[in-house]
Amino acid sequence: MKQTLIGSETPEPTPNSTRMNAFNTTCFVVSVLAVLTCVCGLVGNSLVICMIRMKRSPFCVYVLNLAVADLLFLLCMASVISLDIIFLARNTKVCEVVRRVKYFAYTVDLSLLTAISTQRCLSVLFPIWYKVHRPQRLSTVVCTLLWTLSLLMSIVASYFCTHFRGYDKQQCFTVDVIVNIFIFGTLTPMILSSMVLFIKVQRSSRQWCRQSPRLLLVILASVLMFLVCSLPLGVYSSILYWVDLPQQLKILYVSISCLSSSLGCSANPIIYFLVGRWRRQRLQEPLGAVLSRALQEEPIIVGKETPSTGTNEVGPESQDPTVPVHTNPVMGLA
Repeated sequence: MKQTLIGSETPEPTPNSTRMNAFNTTCFVVSVLAVLTCVCGLVGNSLVICMIRMKRSPFCVYVLNLAVADLLFLLCMASVISLDIIFLARNTKVCEVVRRVKYFAYTVDLSLLTAISTQRCLSVLFPIWYKVHRPQRLSTVVCTLLWTLSLLMSIVASYFCTHFRGYDKQQCFTVDVIVNIFIFGTLTPMILSSMVLFIKVQRSSRQWCRQSPRLLLVILASVLMFLVCSLPLGVYSSILYWVDLPQQLKILYVSISCLSSSLGCSANPIIYFLVGRWRRQRLQEPLGAVLSRALQEEPIIVGKETPSTGTNEVGPESQDPTVPVHTNPVMGLA
């Protein structure tokens, strides 16, 4: 005990209290970093939405929906962390609803990345078949179905697993198992299609056009960031939540997974910018042009077979000197 100036005694800090203070400080710092990351991600995804909201190419439809899902996730994540830090409101109704919306956006994010990677994998493996048989509004239909299905799953999970409605742990566990089966079932084709894309790019690197495969790089980088940064949050909600572990370990894992998932959802705009600026020598360029270059659907060349792009390439010996030959506008942007 230590004697103070007014004669009262104060207890000396114990090793347990010191460790607890260090633990609380670590969690607080990680939470603040997560909120700052969410703010940066909100700005980046808002810029992406503003720049491509009028574009109607199939891939831009996916990117627009992905940016909206990321924006919703980051907004909910920042709100939940702020409520925990400022008001210490962990089990209020508002916090519970925001958490459910956050996991809804998380499910949409995962589903959209799976649809993007799978669709691009088909376009690389079977370019002619994909170009001929692909429905015109496939991207819009797929995005609508994914949002609807994810919303229904979130409503069912919220009905059985909310703490302010007669919480039944057994019912919640059953619903959680069903949701996790869907999530990991969605995760499998995303991983497989991404591996196929990566192998195809490596093997066909000498057969591509002079233009770099930017779109494939965007897809592969986005999937990789999700697996590395955002997947730990899903692992906690599906597995570690039901495992009997020390409470401090769970809290620390949740704090780190919140930071990593915030990084994952904030990284896509940065990926678009870096890929769009790849191999470009101009330092000052409008963000819209950089984004369009990163997201443009490039002609896919596999071996010597290329799908028709609407322009006929004519050899120099057979060109009509009176008729100018127009180059492919897509290739002209390289």
